[in-house]
Amino acid sequence: MATHQTKFRGYKLFFENQQATDSMIRAAEDFPSFFSIENEFPLIIDCGANIGVSVLEWKYRWPTAKIICFEPDPFAFKLLEANINKNDLPGVTAIRAAISDQAGHSPLYGELHPGADGRGNSLRPEWGQRQGTLKTDVPCVKLANYLKDQQVDFLKIDIEGMEEAVLKDASPNLGNVQAAYIEVHGNNLLTKDNACSRIETILIEAGFSIESEPRFQRHALPEYLRGWQQRTNATQSQIICWR
Repeated sequence: MATHQTKFRGYKLFFENQQATDSMIRAAEDFPSFFSIENEFPLIIDCGANIGVSVLEWKYRWPTAKIICFEPDPFAFKLLEANINKNDLPGVTAIRAAISDQAGHSPLYGELHPGADGRGNSLRPEWGQRQGTLKTDVPCVKLANYLKDQQVDFLKIDIEGMEEAVLKDASPNLGNVQAAYIEVHGNNLLTKDNACSRIETILIEAGFSIESEPRFQRHALPEYLRGWQQRTNATQSQIICWR
């Protein structure tokens, strides 16, 4: 699959899948500006960075930000590195790993090949394993280790069904986070492990004010997954958190 290039926020944006990239650009443009940064050099943690559209958006908004971003998909990560390096972005660290509640290695399920639309890739087979999808072994790290002993000005979590497990594990350190955006993924098989109501409780107990709403827009997943979405009752919700 050939790598393409376009302009986004004045940066070069390298990509392979047009539909997925268009969707991520729309999401970045709709991203809520609901908090003000007080630090001269704010720290942003991006869990589920994909090819780095969100990284470019944040560097456009806050050029002095330090960003730590995580992406387990080896093909998306290659493009993420290109979008960081070829734009010469200072203060950005990209880590090829999945955010989990356990360190080590785990299968990643989904569209895993050059040019794939990897927006639904997941450590959870209930979300990422569908007819025709693949799996690959990826390293996993714990979010809690990156929240200790430092203030995190903004935390984004878009990890396709692992949200509750990760937030529960990281809950003792969530007090260091000033604001967060969490995308919660659910379907009939995930309900017992990943529920928006339980995630909201974790966040409220951590001292956040929150707003939550359904957010399954038509461009959130590839068109060919409409049947799977209906069969499994797949949903996405967004939770915005602030102090």
